[in-house]
Amino acid sequence: MRHALSVLSLALLACASPPPPHAVDALIGSPGVVTLTNLHPDEPRSRLHAANFQQAGLIPVCSEVALLERNKERLVFSVNATGKRYEYYHHKAAGEPFPDHLLRYFGTACPRAQLAALDKLDQEGVKQGKALPGMTKQGVVFALGYPPPNVTPSLDADRWIYWTNRFNRRAVVFESGRVLVVED
Repeated sequence: MRHALSVLSLALLACASPPPPHAVDALIGSPGVVTLTNLHPDEPRSRLHAANFQQAGLIPVCSEVALLERNKERLVFSVNATGKRYEYYHHKAAGEPFPDHLLRYFGTACPRAQLAALDKLDQEGVKQGKALPGMTKQGVVFALGYPPPNVTPSLDADRWIYWTNRFNRRAVVFESGRVLVVED
C-alpha cells in the first residue's frame, strides 16, 4: 500500500510540474536572433498574428531582432535596427503550436545561401515582400512567410491561401512550381 501511494505521489508531482522549456525559449534574450522570412506587421498597431495576416508593413528576412518575452499567447520582440517593438499573437488559425510556429520565423542563422541561390525574380519579390508571377514556392515563403496550415495544409498544393485580415483572403496560385497568378 505504501509503495502504491509513493508511486501515485510521484505521478501527481510529475503532472504538476511545468512543461519543459521549448527550443524557442532559448532565443528569448539571446543575441544573434534573426527573422527567417519577411514579416508583414500591422504597423500602426505594432502587431503580427500567427495566422500570418499579410499587412502593409514589412520586416525583411534576416532582420536582427531581440525576442523579449513569450507566453502561450504572445511574443514581444523588437527590431534591432529601429528599436520598434512588436507583439506577435498566437491564433488557432495558425494550425500549429505557437512555439513550433515561431521557430519557422525566428532563428539564429540568416538563410543567406538560400536567398543568394534564388533567381532575380524571386529576389525582387522577397525585397518587395510580394508574390510576383513567375516566383518559386521557396521565393514566396521568403517573401510572404508560410501560408497558414489550416487553409493550406500542404506546401505541395498548387494554391496557397493567405489572410490579409480576419475576413479577407488572397490566393497564390502555382503552376509547375511557379506563381501563375495572385488572386485578391
